[in-house]
Amino acid sequence: LEAQRKAVFPYMPKFSIVIPVYKTPEKYLKEMLDSILAQTYGNWELCIADGSPAGESVERILKAYARKDSRIRYQVLGISGNTNAALEMAEGDYIVLADHDDIVTENALYECAKAVNENPGADVLYSDEDKLDMDGGALFDPHFKPDFNPDLLTSVNYICHLFLAKRELVEKTGGFCQEFDGAQDYDFIFRCTEGARKIHHIPKVLYHWRCHEDSTAENPESKTYAFEAGKRAIEAHYQRTGIDAEVHQGEFLGLYRTKFHRDHDPLISIIIPNKDHIDDLKRCMDSIDKKSTYQNYEYIIVENNSTDDKTFAYYKELEASNPKAHVVYWDREFNYSAINNYGASFAKGEYILLLNNDTEIINDDCLEELLGYCMRSDVGAV
Repeated sequence: LEAQRKAVFPYMPKFSIVIPVYKTPEKYLKEMLDSILAQTYGNWELCIADGSPAGESVERILKAYARKDSRIRYQVLGISGNTNAALEMAEGDYIVLADHDDIVTENALYECAKAVNENPGADVLYSDEDKLDMDGGALFDPHFKPDFNPDLLTSVNYICHLFLAKRELVEKTGGFCQEFDGAQDYDFIFRCTEGARKIHHIPKVLYHWRCHEDSTAENPESKTYAFEAGKRAIEAHYQRTGIDAEVHQGEFLGLYRTKFHRDHDPLISIIIPNKDHIDDLKRCMDSIDKKSTYQNYEYIIVENNSTDDKTFAYYKELEASNPKAHVVYWDREFNYSAINNYGASFAKGEYILLLNNDTEIINDDCLEELLGYCMRSDVGAV
């Protein structure tokens, strides 16, 4: 930490930490402010907008801290929806979002400055995070995030904190939208990442998220309206990016599923290598024929070195009774890759589905789910 305090980067960006405050308990607010004052990187400003109702403002504390350090500025608004008011105060190169009762690690801004220098052109950055209990004594549930993953982001707001974006980019997005209250940060992250040239993930825990009983982190049922807003934020993202899809609530609150619409039903060639084991093969094909809601497919069964006469009799019967089935014969030594390539050479479909004979589909929309992703222009295999 001492070395970090002395470090000088070729580019020393100014970070504007933006915090909306609303009826924050004094203890937590002070802990948050102290964690910012303890930063090993010094080129920052703190922009606080206090939207607490009259008589419940925390101005006394904010005034004391602003007196202590000129980098701290605040406004008392007396209204909620105060993140944009805090944003308007920001003059730095990057906007850093934080909540009023959480804690940033001492090295947070140093790591951000280091990442900005090592990744020129990165206009959105985010870090890993963990959770802090109410007393501030225990850290738990670390969230080690992947590098930018747009599909994961449309399933859950995995980015959360610490989140930074270039100020010009934030100004272009127009700040936070009240129509997504409850998930306004989710919507904001979508709009920033859509406009970003380069998104960088800092693989270090730089943020401690304090867990309350009524916070969405710990008790999702406490804010069901937030999850409805999250769904709308994803839908708005798809509309802006021209993707034809519908969004559904996922298995748990805060998780979402996307169903991509397609403009036609392409033929899928299902390639199944088989050696004897006709019961397995029949069960596999029956599961598709009886369950699948998607019907435009063909089977290419690649026969390889069966020895049972019943197998060959079954193939004849299969081709006679099922117009979708076509058996091709591989007569060289066993080589799984070569067998599948041989099967693919007979495929008439736009898409190829590789299956083992001992598999069964479970969901009736299985093929549609796979196609929905595979038909996207940015996807080659699912």
